[in-house]
Amino acid sequence: MPARVAGICGLLAFVTLNVGWIAGDLAQPAAFSPANDDISDLGAATASSAWLYNQIGANLTGLLVVVLALGLWRALSPDLLGRLGSLALLVAGAGSFLDGLFRLDCRGIDAACTNDSWHSHAHKIESGVTAAAILLAALLLALAFRRIPAWRDSWLPTLATIPAVLVANIVFSAIGDGAATRAGTVVLFVWIAFLGFRLLQKDRETTIGER
Repeated sequence: MPARVAGICGLLAFVTLNVGWIAGDLAQPAAFSPANDDISDLGAATASSAWLYNQIGANLTGLLVVVLALGLWRALSPDLLGRLGSLALLVAGAGSFLDGLFRLDCRGIDAACTNDSWHSHAHKIESGVTAAAILLAALLLALAFRRIPAWRDSWLPTLATIPAVLVANIVFSAIGDGAATRAGTVVLFVWIAFLGFRLLQKDRETTIGER
């Protein structure tokens, strides 16, 4: 996977994620509250214009993160931690893609909402795995960057992503659970965009060095 392509995908993932959930929020009825209702509700079977979240915010974003992860694998090889961190990021990207397939049955604002179907249960499991994978990716990649001279200036910003997510969740939880989830997700995808930017920088440095 060329570094340039992977880097662009990392930057685009930040855009598609935010377009997906912001447009999805706007498409819901007045009773829906982005501050209190979960992002996953945007892709539920009963959601208005669920494709905005499922196909743009989840499927497309997940594929872009997978491409970014493949680019990082190539750029960081043969470093073991770099490969493990890239693999964890790939799992997170695949989980994001599946998030748009394993849909909830209904939104929290829907009457008698239970979400007891197999795909609702799969969605809940996938969400937990995806969250764990992306946080693990941040930790592993930070450790990998620390010991690779060309990437050492990226290790502290990457490590800082983990407490930044926690702080964002805590601060925005004062507004509501939905706001906290959205804030933490945005922080993670700022980091995804940062990785994409760094890959583009490395590709440019390599190109200049070959001239």
